[in-house]
Amino acid sequence: MRSIEKIGFIGLGTMGRAMAGNLIKGGFEVYGFDIDPAAVEALMAAGSGSAPSPREAARAADLVITMLPNAPDVEAVLSGPAGVLAVAAEGRRLMNCSTIDPAEARGLAALASGAGWSYIDCPVGRTAADAAAGTSLFMFGGDESDKQAVRPVLEAMGNAIVDCGAVGQASTIKIVNNYLSITAAVATAEALALAAAGDVPPEAAFRVINNTIAMNGHTKTNFPKKVLAGDVEPGFSIDLAYKDLGIAMAAMKREGIPCFLGRSAQVAYEEARRRGQGSRDWSDLYNLLRTLWKERKG
Repeated sequence: MRSIEKIGFIGLGTMGRAMAGNLIKGGFEVYGFDIDPAAVEALMAAGSGSAPSPREAARAADLVITMLPNAPDVEAVLSGPAGVLAVAAEGRRLMNCSTIDPAEARGLAALASGAGWSYIDCPVGRTAADAAAGTSLFMFGGDESDKQAVRPVLEAMGNAIVDCGAVGQASTIKIVNNYLSITAAVATAEALALAAAGDVPPEAAFRVINNTIAMNGHTKTNFPKKVLAGDVEPGFSIDLAYKDLGIAMAAMKREGIPCFLGRSAQVAYEEARRRGQGSRDWSDLYNLLRTLWKERKG
């Protein structure tokens, strides 16, 4: 297997560009690819090379990282004559950091294996701000030798690495974590809307909530720093939360697990998207609740 010095990074959105930038700072040689030329240019300004296709990103690399919206997007950059897997493996590795269904992770691993490539399942935890600061959390699964090989890469992008076992198990933990946080965002928005309806300022509500078992990441950090500070630029968007909730619910249905809370949360995200809030931060659910309350109150 190759030692990892050169990295092809495919998917340079908010998270991907920040992650790739930290790899450059960490001394890795990075070749970026994205369908948006502006994203590639921004990374080049930070010191990366560019690749005209996923295949060329792979050809230049010892490790290819994909950070894309969903499994079909990953499969699209892997397959075909311009895809990553058109390049002979020759000891190269593929690490997928996208949030996908565990069954899809195992399917992508099989696809990569069929072309001779090693596959590491490696979704990312925490926010876009953490990605920019190099404090992301990584969950990874795969062959032991592959996991050891990519550790220095992950250490350049984050400050927490959790070994989850085999391919598919990291993606399972990721959707478990996202299911909790995505449904908690709805509960937090509803609770704060109720506080506002009773003329209780958020600061007073937080002084109680954050000193009891009701505390969560939204009450401690996300809502105070985002929507309640007037900032709804997406650290994690309503659209992405809706997508990830759907992944978790599909997995729960497949396993025969009831999904009472998920179904209720899905209604809230669907309403926010219907009202044009999909590209905003998920804490903007609070504004949705306030708007609905005012509409119903008349």
